[in-house]
Amino acid sequence: MKIQVIGAGVVGQATGRGFARLGHEVRFYDVDLKVVSELRKQGYKAGDVVSLEKFDFCFFCLPENVVEEVIRGHSYLAIADTVIVIRSTVPPGTANNLMKEGGRHVCSNPEFLREAVAEYEFLNPPGIIIGECCKQHGDLLEELYTPFRRPIYRTSPKVAEFTKLAVNGYLACNVSYWNQVKLLANSLGINSHEVGMLATFGDERVSTYGARMHGKPYGGKCLPKDLEQLRDIAKEKDVEGYLLEAIKGINDYYLVKGGKG
Repeated sequence: MKIQVIGAGVVGQATGRGFARLGHEVRFYDVDLKVVSELRKQGYKAGDVVSLEKFDFCFFCLPENVVEEVIRGHSYLAIADTVIVIRSTVPPGTANNLMKEGGRHVCSNPEFLREAVAEYEFLNPPGIIIGECCKQHGDLLEELYTPFRRPIYRTSPKVAEFTKLAVNGYLACNVSYWNQVKLLANSLGINSHEVGMLATFGDERVSTYGARMHGKPYGGKCLPKDLEQLRDIAKEKDVEGYLLEAIKGINDYYLVKGGKG
């Protein structure tokens, strides 16, 4: 298969490198000339101008605030019948909105990669979510991912987009919960990390995420912004967001304390 990856950051490179290792022909696009140069040195096709040749798939791995604009600027993809796939974390309904505008077919394929091990996790995912715009393009994406030999779940683009936000909100919740536990444990003279270790000892109901590593605010590129997206949705739809506000409130406390909760 011929695959173009637009946006060669952590997600884009993990996606492109992973597919290349599986034998697909991959071309990267990025506005950062240093990134393009480095990829070329490593033997990959890369450029700072989007190629107009025919690709089977075009994966968009861009900052969420430019995804819609960039896809709108590449209307030729719809004519070329390329499968357009959004890997970026975007507001639920983004793919549907883009399809309504110009006859495009846009799928969602959310990623759940950690920066330090992104390529490994791309190639070894616990499962793959395909938010399909139609059965035809869903079938093509499933065929692309079948060699991974991992469970594939097909749903609508909107559900796939929201699932990514829900997962990151849950991870942020875990960190804030255990940071709250740490405050209580400290007041009792108890080591909260010992509690976290015991809580996950042989009890698979309790996630190690947060329990085994807490005491600092959650950060990174994803959890803060994705929790904000969930809070924005709650406000926009007039849904009470008590827990979302509490998650952020505990995190803000730790940010002020410099991780010394």
